[in-house]
Amino acid sequence: MRAAGLAELEGPQIQHRLVVYAFDGRPEALQQIAPRLRESAQLVAVTPKPTHNDARRILAEQMALLSDQHCNHVLTSDERGLWLLQVTASKFVSGDLFGIEKYLPPGADVHLTRLRDFQGRRNAIDEVVDFAARRGVRGTVCRAVAEVCDELLMNALYDAPVDDTGTPLFHDVDVKDRLDKLSPRPVSIRYAVTEDQFAISVRDRFGRLEKPTILRFITKCLQSGDQIDRKVYGAGLGIYLIANRATHYIVNIAPGVATEVLCTFDRGIRQPLRALSIFLYPGPPPGQPAGKG
Repeated sequence: MRAAGLAELEGPQIQHRLVVYAFDGRPEALQQIAPRLRESAQLVAVTPKPTHNDARRILAEQMALLSDQHCNHVLTSDERGLWLLQVTASKFVSGDLFGIEKYLPPGADVHLTRLRDFQGRRNAIDEVVDFAARRGVRGTVCRAVAEVCDELLMNALYDAPVDDTGTPLFHDVDVKDRLDKLSPRPVSIRYAVTEDQFAISVRDRFGRLEKPTILRFITKCLQSGDQIDRKVYGAGLGIYLIANRATHYIVNIAPGVATEVLCTFDRGIRQPLRALSIFLYPGPPPGQPAGKG
């Protein structure tokens, strides 16, 4: 791993597999460094702490960085962001991507619920929000947690599942007709509370989410103004809403095996998205069953 500064931009190819780049906000700076990275290199863009609180503008700036094929991680250079940088580097080096525990203090109490249907989703959301409220999480944060849980669970239950040929199982099934349908593989939700944040993660057993999908839907919604039609955007609107509710948005993907989406929420004053990070791990050979989660 190596931190690249502006003074190095005119030099030879950067050989490191993971490059931490102190991004100064100028789009041309990224355009200068990206061509010098080896094809398999990943860039972690560490951005200055925002001088404004415009959530849409901050998200648009993050999308511009993530649109580069090398950049899968954008972190804000505050205390929490620099701690996340350590977690990011550790995951990159170890290859151990999954687990909410990596984003929590040692010994944090993590709760787990598994579900496979619409009613299980409703029960899980109630369970998570009730837990948060009992632990003193503010009402506005609880509402954000509930919205994100709803979106994550709907995506995991009904957008992720495919059959053996890769055909989505519920793509043509009307929402009201999904109520009695079981997801072929269980979905798990983990959650925990710490002194300054609430954290949740949802994991499916299909591993179909991709970086271009995340960027496409967020960018499309950003360009649509304030009026966004759920009928038009479907699950894509959920991805955008998550980015607007969470403080940190982490996606771990093992293609064909599992997707884990992890979100944290500040317990104090709500902050715009401060980190969006996408980790990709090569999946097993076709036909190998998904691991336990």
